[in-house]
Amino acid sequence: MIVIVCSIQDPAGMNISKKLREKVDFTEAEPKEREKERWIGKIVKDDVLLVHRQEDILYCNDLEKVYTPELIIFASRHSSTTEEPTLTVHVPGNFGEAEYGGLPRTLSIAPSHYLKAALLNLFEIKNELGLEYEVSQEQTHHGPTPQCPSFFIEIGSSKKQWKDEAAGSAIAQTIINVLKMVNKDWGIAAGFGGGHYAPKFSKINLDTDMSVGHIASKYVAPLLDEHMLSQIVNKTLGKLKFFILDWKGLKSEKRLQIVEFAENNDVETLKTKDIITT
Repeated sequence: MIVIVCSIQDPAGMNISKKLREKVDFTEAEPKEREKERWIGKIVKDDVLLVHRQEDILYCNDLEKVYTPELIIFASRHSSTTEEPTLTVHVPGNFGEAEYGGLPRTLSIAPSHYLKAALLNLFEIKNELGLEYEVSQEQTHHGPTPQCPSFFIEIGSSKKQWKDEAAGSAIAQTIINVLKMVNKDWGIAAGFGGGHYAPKFSKINLDTDMSVGHIASKYVAPLLDEHMLSQIVNKTLGKLKFFILDWKGLKSEKRLQIVEFAENNDVETLKTKDIITT
């Protein structure tokens, strides 16, 4: 079962949920513990559960135990001081302390193919609708940290955008499309270096046949030890084939550590500058 999670505390999540229920034939069901509302439907072959949780979405813990899903999609807001209109995706997880939900030094499982499909659809739909939004993938960050495949898909970056029904519709349609069209032949990768917003890795997802899941920016690179690098490999859905390094976006000693780890774990290393994007 696919579980789509929204928080009643989140106007963007409520916006996206409303648009999903307009597009999919959901049947309302009796809510369970910590749920305000729930609906059950089907998208192509997948049974889909849409839930409104009472707690803030960052603190929706242990959902994999509550629902036993094959995939969790968190539909939510994205906040930024710039308030730039943005549609984002990312994997949840904490490289360091759990300042915003989840568990410290714990990653969720990156469904790289779904992230790539989501980015491709967001980019196409926002162009079709003429939306003045940036589309990007962020580094892996914040909670919750379910130990099953999961990703966030978000409207940012202020109250104005969170309530924008056109943006909510774009996200809702992207979720529907993603569950219809994931390509399992993409080469699975993780990204290292650069900023929190990851334009180079977003471009790789948009323009190549590789799918990037976990991203560790230069800001969290000091936290990448054997334990965290092992999680990046082991907590990626499917066989992770590539570590892609933003070479200039990492200090030399960290590059050496990542490359050595990759060599010892049957992972090929590539540089972002050597990957052709448009």
